[in-house]
Amino acid sequence: MYLKLATLALLLLSFPCSMSIAEEEAFELEPVFIYGKNRGPKMGYTPPPIHDPLNDPLYLSGYKDFRPSGVPIELRDVDAMTRIKKLGRITACADAWFWPFSRTARDNEADGLEIEILDTIAKKYDWDYEIMWINMKTRFGPGAPGGAYDRSINKGGCDIVLGLAISGDDHHMAPNELVFSQPFMSTGFVMVTQGVAKNIKTLEDAKANNVKVGVPAYSPMADYAEANGVPYTTFFQNYRVIDAMVKGQINAAMIWSGAISQAKLDRPQALFEMVKGYQPVAEMTWNSAWVIKQKEVDLEKFINESFADMLKTGEIKRIVERYGMPFYPPKKINEDRE
Repeated sequence: MYLKLATLALLLLSFPCSMSIAEEEAFELEPVFIYGKNRGPKMGYTPPPIHDPLNDPLYLSGYKDFRPSGVPIELRDVDAMTRIKKLGRITACADAWFWPFSRTARDNEADGLEIEILDTIAKKYDWDYEIMWINMKTRFGPGAPGGAYDRSINKGGCDIVLGLAISGDDHHMAPNELVFSQPFMSTGFVMVTQGVAKNIKTLEDAKANNVKVGVPAYSPMADYAEANGVPYTTFFQNYRVIDAMVKGQINAAMIWSGAISQAKLDRPQALFEMVKGYQPVAEMTWNSAWVIKQKEVDLEKFINESFADMLKTGEIKRIVERYGMPFYPPKKINEDRE
């Protein structure tokens, strides 16, 4: 009996480890790719940086579901401006992977243009700022991130939310008792060209010369091209339109203005350029703004005045253009809050 058991043990040991007990793979979260510093083209393939929540020190340090720093009991129920002034600190919720507007930066890389705008405002009053990282789930306005609001600004996790566009679909604002600040810039679809399409300057030029324009599928730009008889072809999301340009499959495209900055970092080999001085079609532009609790009237006024001053001095324009993104002034809006 003992001999048989010993023989069986030796046989088991002789098999590879992968055949021992079970062949189950360890559970891993799906990685999220983020844009990093442009280090120039390299020979061979270099994997992009990966955000792994289970091993990300920023994520594990508490930048989720509650403020990075605590708030004294006596300041928890006061209005936001009183709390900010007493603490000398303003807290914002921002998407951790929304380049060029915000990201969890690594190795002294840039934090994003909206983080820099917040930093500029804070420094003028000798305040600090902190970021509570959240996933906004969408890029054209906050129509989807109801859960993000519930887990951040609605529970007092931050004073403001960054990274939003006023898209016209604002059904989520009233139920969450939120308002938009005045806009600080606008974004939109811009034209990029290369090669034989270099002389194309507008969508009308593309239409007149029957030049097919690449656009993101299921986007407002695709709908616009269809409605206005512009020859076009679709690719899923902006980055695939950019890839099609890099591969020479198309020579003209309409991409979101923020994707210009992404392309400069992620596709340094790209030859295409944005049409100089291009002005987006009015229907294809959206104002960028921050979100504030409706009751925080003083904070809303403070943010609006800060944006107005920075627009007047050109500070916002300088910050945006440093990120390789075209700056467009905010479109005028008719609604003013009393």
